[in-house]
Amino acid sequence: MDISKLFEDFLAEAKNQDLVINYIEARKDGEIVYDWSRLHSKSRLNTWSVSKSIISLFCGILIDEGLITLDDYICDEFAEYVDDNTSENIKNLQVRHLLTMTTGLENALFFGDDAIRYVTKDWVSYFFKQSFPYKPGERFLYSNFNTYMLAVYMERKLGQDLLEYMTPRFFDPLEIYSVDWTRCPMGHIYAANGLYLQIEEMGRIGQMLLDGGVYKGKRIVSKEYLDMALTNQLGDDMDRLYGYFFWIDDGDKKTPRADGKYGQYIYVLKESNMVVSMMSLESKDIKPLLWDKVISKLQ
Repeated sequence: MDISKLFEDFLAEAKNQDLVINYIEARKDGEIVYDWSRLHSKSRLNTWSVSKSIISLFCGILIDEGLITLDDYICDEFAEYVDDNTSENIKNLQVRHLLTMTTGLENALFFGDDAIRYVTKDWVSYFFKQSFPYKPGERFLYSNFNTYMLAVYMERKLGQDLLEYMTPRFFDPLEIYSVDWTRCPMGHIYAANGLYLQIEEMGRIGQMLLDGGVYKGKRIVSKEYLDMALTNQLGDDMDRLYGYFFWIDDGDKKTPRADGKYGQYIYVLKESNMVVSMMSLESKDIKPLLWDKVISKLQ
C-alpha cells in the first residue's frame, strides 16, 4: 500500500473543496511514514476538543493511582454547591457519567467561543445552577462542562493544580514541555478545549494510545483503562458510539479517535498498527473525506 499516495489523493480533493488543512502526520510501527505541512513551521495550535481526550487520560492515571474511581459521586467534592434544593439527579452524578457525556443536563451550556463564556466567572456555580431533568446515564448530551467539571473534581481530590500534577506523569514522559492550556477565570484549565499542541506532540500521544498506554518503555496509563476509554460505553438506544471522551468512528464502529473542532484528529488504527494525526482550520466536516480517502483504506 502506498500510504503517501492515499494522503496525496486526500489533499488534492481537499484543495478542490477549498478545505484548510494545516498539518498531517502518519505513524506506522512506531515510525513517522508521512509528514505534511501547509505552514512553514510546526506551530502549536488549539486542539479544541482533542483536549477532552487528554482529560480522559488524566482521569485514567488518577484511577490507576487509586485516587478516584469511576463510581465516585461528584457532589462529594462540591458540598458548598449542594443544598436541599439540589436535585437527586445531580446528587447521583458519578465520574463515569461525566466521561460518557450522560450527566442528565437539559442543555449543553456554553462552548469555547460562546459570548456567555466571557461574562461568567464561576463556571462550577454556573453548572450546579442548571437543570438536570434526566437521570445520569440515560441520555447522551455533548457538553464542554462535563469535561471541565471532571477536571475541577480531579483538582479537588488532588488538592493541587491539575496541570502541575500531570506534567511529570503525562507530558514530560511524552516529551511535551512548556505546556500551553487556556484557563477559566477561576484559574482552572479549560479542560474541554484550549490545549495547544504541535502535530508531532499529537502523534506521540496517539502512539502511546496505540501501544496500550506505554511510550518509550514507560507506562503512562493502564491498558485496562484504555480498553474502556477507547471502546463504546453507551447503550444501543443512544444511537452513537462514544467511550470516555473518545469517539468511536461510525465508519467501522470500532476505530477510536480524539476529535476537535475545525478538524483536529488523532485516529488510532490498531489493525494496521498506525496513528493518523491532523490539524486543520476548517468549519466544514472533514471526517467523511478523510475516512473515504485514507482511514478506511488503512484499516
